[in-house]
Amino acid sequence: MAINIYLADLVYNTVKTDYVVPLNIGYVASFLKEKFGSEVNIKLFKYPDVLEKALLENPPDILALSHYSWNERLDFLFLDMVKRLNSKTLTAMGGPNIRTEPADIEKFLTNHKNLDYCIINEGEETFAKIISEILKGCVKPHPSGCAVIIDGEFFYAPKPPDQKSMEINQPSPYLTGWLDQFLADPNMIPLLETNRGCPFRCVYCAWGTMLSKIRIRPLDQVLKEIEYIAEKSAGQPAWIFCDSNFGILPRDLEIAKKVREVMDKKGYPADVTVWQSKNTVSRNIEISEILGENNKGLIAIQSADPKVLDNIGRGAIKMSGITEQLNYFHKKNLEVRTDILIGLPGESAKSHYNTLASAFDMGFDYISMLNITLLQGTKYESDEYRQQYGVKTKYRPIFGAYGKYDNRIVFEIEESVRATKDMSEEELNNFKIHHWLILFNWNMGIFKPVFLLAKKQGINPEIIIDELSRTKNSILRNFFDRIKKESMEEWFETKEEMIFFYEQPENFNNLVNTFIKLNLFYVALAYQDLKIIEALQKEIETIATEKLRLKNIFNQVVMNNIIELSDLLICKDFLEDEKKIIKKYPGEIISIITGDPKFANKDVIELEIYRPQEFVSFCRLHLSPDGKKDLSSKNIVQFLETGGVDMLKNKMRVLTAL
Repeated sequence: MAINIYLADLVYNTVKTDYVVPLNIGYVASFLKEKFGSEVNIKLFKYPDVLEKALLENPPDILALSHYSWNERLDFLFLDMVKRLNSKTLTAMGGPNIRTEPADIEKFLTNHKNLDYCIINEGEETFAKIISEILKGCVKPHPSGCAVIIDGEFFYAPKPPDQKSMEINQPSPYLTGWLDQFLADPNMIPLLETNRGCPFRCVYCAWGTMLSKIRIRPLDQVLKEIEYIAEKSAGQPAWIFCDSNFGILPRDLEIAKKVREVMDKKGYPADVTVWQSKNTVSRNIEISEILGENNKGLIAIQSADPKVLDNIGRGAIKMSGITEQLNYFHKKNLEVRTDILIGLPGESAKSHYNTLASAFDMGFDYISMLNITLLQGTKYESDEYRQQYGVKTKYRPIFGAYGKYDNRIVFEIEESVRATKDMSEEELNNFKIHHWLILFNWNMGIFKPVFLLAKKQGINPEIIIDELSRTKNSILRNFFDRIKKESMEEWFETKEEMIFFYEQPENFNNLVNTFIKLNLFYVALAYQDLKIIEALQKEIETIATEKLRLKNIFNQVVMNNIIELSDLLICKDFLEDEKKIIKKYPGEIISIITGDPKFANKDVIELEIYRPQEFVSFCRLHLSPDGKKDLSSKNIVQFLETGGVDMLKNKMRVLTAL
């Protein structure tokens, strides 16, 4: 009789959003099926409600779960459920958040009695060994590559990944059809892996605890997968390469060319996200040239402080290479994004300020600011690092990671750094204002033209942001104080305190129905009260004017043009009709706004500011369903999360250079 195996990479579907195809369990399934054929029956799961139904109908012989920080407690719920339904079901967990130290794993297994196996590092071969022994009659085998407790005795025989063999010789989960059901789901983003491993050892990253050398998948297989996904997917406009360093290998150029071929033939993907290799500048640029405007340039700097970079294991990454890539992107008029973390070991308030300023100086178009979250099994999460850097953490729910399954309340917990010996919690929280102002004014583009003007004249936008955060304007002061207060209140001192609070049905219902991302919530508040936007505009204009005058380079005509254009580009009424406004501006103004130097020497440029019909339709679909206007903060936030951020600005195009 065949062994029934359920493989699950679970994601909460309480809040509707895009998910990624479960590539990881696809690998395991295709490997097992090739090895054992009809001796195994395998089913794959992504949505918890689907798995719940399957368990109630027919509990499997084996349930194996992909374990991450965003589905940890959900995984435990299903371990409990399957053991209740069938105590003989063997259970296993694998993934980057499984610790590798024996004492940690033993404690983990001891604390979670319904978990039989921890799979260490890559799971395909280890899982196959377990199945092979079971087929031979062994009730609970313990081959190398896993940890297990049998009759009170702890067995742990880690098998390091085979890093001598550079090629991963495994069947493709795409080409074998295992992921077809997920490709057909319009909410699933295709995920591609061309290699495994990362030579960098970032202390906060799961990659830093796993493969240290790059291992590759066969090139012909990867190229066939790209064609297959293009044919089988539901036309999903976004694809993601999950390689930690795409571009590190010369062959990545050929892979990029294949994606480009698909784009030209199919019209999708419209967006391709890659995590670029850190020190292969010329190849990264070539890849960007191939993918063109479809490539989302993401160059994560995390910090600009050399000391901090050494502390987090990124000291080998060359900033000069990052600058070279940025220059290329800007010449091509392509947007480049970066990630910056706050709460890193050795980072002070001054060094974080300097990092934000450096991101502006370097020319990033979008700057994501993130609280550093401690992931299980990473070096930064270890007791050693916590003590060394005086790390103090607090807890909050993970947005969207909550639901009710098996008639039980379940939610996920984020542990984030809130203070270190080098940065107090008050200092860290003060940057919340900086981060929101960068999000609103720079990333979303609200009043960005003024910041671009200042930057063109040698005034770093962070200087304006800093002064703006300390404004005495009563409207803004009240707004900023609210941001700081509510940002502090969302944290719990201990995990136990948070669990007790949200296990109360009333509090859980509030979490499900009202919990929203605070940054976007404050965007919604600003749009609900246009006095905030008006006050921001006036204050930014005042500060920028003062700084320019101090440098004796202030031009009132230029500032008036910039302010007028900023105002025209802002959409203050989401539900307004399609519009077209034609204005004439000096070429210098258009050059500053677009970043394109070719306009600088033109006397007059004719510019069209317009709101396309598709924007109007999108806004009315989300904010005025059935003709009933709903501009509540919650609905605006949901609108922003589903693509509405792009609707905050009207579009513009250059018509003629007169």
